Amino acid sequence: MSEGAYSYDYLQFYWKRAEANVDRVRLVYPDSPTAHAMARGDLKVGPYPLDYFKERVLYNLELKHLASYDDVNCSIFLYGRDEARNDAKRDEALANILEVLARRQRWAEALRFPVLSAHRALLLHSIFRVAAFYGADDIVGQMIADTTPDERREAGFDPLLAEAIALRGKPRSELYAFVRDHPGDDVRAAALKGIVERQSLIERNERRRISFTESVQTEHLVVQHASLRDDVLAVANRIYTGDLDSAKPLIAVYYASRGTAPESAASLDAHLAYLDYLYDAGRMDAVATYVGDNDLKGATRRACRLRVIELYAEAGQTSEAEAARKDFAADFTPDADDAALAQFRGRMDSTQAPLVVREKTFADLPIADPCVMATAIMEWSLSPNRSQRGATAWDAVVTRFAGGFNNLPKPKSAAVGDAASTLKPY
Repeated sequence: MSEGAYSYDYLQFYWKRAEANVDRVRLVYPDSPTAHAMARGDLKVGPYPLDYFKERVLYNLELKHLASYDDVNCSIFLYGRDEARNDAKRDEALANILEVLARRQRWAEALRFPVLSAHRALLLHSIFRVAAFYGADDIVGQMIADTTPDERREAGFDPLLAEAIALRGKPRSELYAFVRDHPGDDVRAAALKGIVERQSLIERNERRRISFTESVQTEHLVVQHASLRDDVLAVANRIYTGDLDSAKPLIAVYYASRGTAPESAASLDAHLAYLDYLYDAGRMDAVATYVGDNDLKGATRRACRLRVIELYAEAGQTSEAEAARKDFAADFTPDADDAALAQFRGRMDSTQAPLVVREKTFADLPIADPCVMATAIMEWSLSPNRSQRGATAWDAVVTRFAGGFNNLPKPKSAAVGDAASTLKPY
């Protein structure tokens, strides 16, 4: 029974039964020819020596079995492949894992997720964001009570609360009072950001004739009480008390979302919002030439090229998306992973060619970085459009990123190794 042809659940049952038979020979028939051959090392289980099979193969099979249990376990397994790694892509995977746990009301698991002290702020920010945006006031209160002022400041609790008040459609008097009581630039910016996100998302759904009632949901945002509409400029005036110079970048994002082309030097968010507007208007020709037409540079150029790949895929223009992805970077490079993730995001959001996840969907993505793959899985898990048929996809992902049982380490604990190799009594 070879790895890759069967689920890890199936493999584990039969491989542990094989170990039970080996143990039975040693215990019940110690004088048999088979027991003597085993003692001499003449017999193996498949290609593996008996001790190696029991101490290492079965322990690592247990890890793979747990990783293939569901989408969250699989992503955690991928995230932990290199524990010494510390970079933005691994941080993004962590933030997505925490968001999924929190969105599924698995607050205790999220809060005790093992992270280094350097990632404590990221953990608190990711969980508190979900609690604030979705109105889990008990968790908000608990997290405020269990953290220090420095931790709350580093994790951005106050800006998240301001953004949440805006997104949840609470009375604007409450928003203005919160901004007045927390007079920081970050709080004002977050409050207006929430207003812009909310109004832009509502208007975009109306423009695309997507029906909604009192809430609008995306992978990472939720708008509640959608019947409340904001005059963005008037709210900005109240938040910034008439001094709109600091608010101009966010106001430019809102205007770009409504079809006002941003200047080349505008913020990245403004350019992305305008690309979305062009897509909604059916102007894919303008989307395709936008980066060159506006002479975008640096990080803005890169991010806009990725958004173009995403919009091609969302439009169902598979060949164009594939060509743009390959033009962005050579396969099996970090840039190629980003391009493949952008293409997958577009497929995930597409109403023209809805994505249905099957057994090999994720394993076949041209993504080499396990943390980028974890991000893809978690974002799909957050998608309101997710659809899945047939065998689950996680066995194939684990096989691809951790296939094989050669040169494996021993478990850190002998008790854990024994538990992984012992067949449960029936």
